[in-house]
Amino acid sequence: MKRRHALLNIIFSRRSIRRFRPGLVDREVLKVIIEAAQSAPYYNQAYSFILVEKAEFKEEFGRLCGNDAVKQAGAILVACLDLNRVGAVFESLGVEHVLRAEVYPVESVLGVLEAGMALMNAIIASEIMGYGTLVLDCGLYECGRISELLKLPHGVIPLAVLCIGEKDERPPPRPRWPLENILHVDGYTPVTKNDVENYLGVADKMLGSEGYLKKYAGWTGGYREYLAQRVLLNKDVRKFYEDISSYIRRRGFRA
Repeated sequence: MKRRHALLNIIFSRRSIRRFRPGLVDREVLKVIIEAAQSAPYYNQAYSFILVEKAEFKEEFGRLCGNDAVKQAGAILVACLDLNRVGAVFESLGVEHVLRAEVYPVESVLGVLEAGMALMNAIIASEIMGYGTLVLDCGLYECGRISELLKLPHGVIPLAVLCIGEKDERPPPRPRWPLENILHVDGYTPVTKNDVENYLGVADKMLGSEGYLKKYAGWTGGYREYLAQRVLLNKDVRKFYEDISSYIRRRGFRA
């Protein structure tokens, strides 16, 4: 019971770290972290992690992700959906397998899910070993350039960049939806307008008290305005999304 409480305390106290102290993460520690990732539930183990070590690669990742934490991190891991290895296994079976179909939504979507579970295990393992982490979505937003840089084969698609390192900050709790909006019983209850307004108000207050948006995004306004800017669908965003969708389909994601 004590072990369970200790682990829950680590989970509940986890924060995204954007400031790391200088120093590399030992390779043996990274191996333990990846072994922990492999202990997550899986269907086809359709994931791989790429360790970025070359100085010029780290520099490029810092530019692509637009985040100083990438340059400060003691280790950079790229979490990937890996249908390449899955395909090699299926090919060895000598049957007309599902990855030869025009679409294979089950394998594609479950692959993303199990990659996420493995990534979460890696994050918790890092916390247990005394390191902080930061997950960045530039893995997917810059999937084309990252695939080219790392020479990733067909079927391997970057999803997220995981930064690991010694913590140089202690961030406060960040906003989360109330439990009653997350846990549903015997069906699904949509949020009301009041639920949304309450959540946005709490988020604005919590992030504002920390100066979060100004500190990390250079945004001087409120959270609602920041979020509206982040999700704004304009002509450029439509084109960008179309390009990403086309690219990941060509790379083997066919949901």
